[in-house]
Amino acid sequence: MSEGVQVDGFVRHRGGPDGSGLLLSSVNVPQIQNCLGVATVPEGVALDVETAHSTGEVMYVAAGSGELRKRGEPIAFRQGDAIFIPAGEWHSLANTGVGDLVSVFSFPYPGRPVSESRPAGTGEA
Repeated sequence: MSEGVQVDGFVRHRGGPDGSGLLLSSVNVPQIQNCLGVATVPEGVALDVETAHSTGEVMYVAAGSGELRKRGEPIAFRQGDAIFIPAGEWHSLANTGVGDLVSVFSFPYPGRPVSESRPAGTGEA
């Protein structure tokens, strides 16, 4: 269960993300103009779904290492890396390191933007 505390317009969220992975969004901060979430991928797991969002996405690797797979091509990353994913780019994550891969993501939208998903490796564009 997550906890949100609001003081003078500031909001602190403590606890895990909701089912969407979001920590801060218009659900718990009505005046927010962007959102923040976290995704955790266990060691050795490559997500079998790739996604394309209607807005750009920024991602910060808080722990672990892995690959952002874009059109089947891997882009390696590790803890401390920041990544920008343009709108409309199909992508998925794979944990190629030891321990959990923890990525913090944000969209310039108060909630998760309109997105499409498909099984990984099914498309070229």
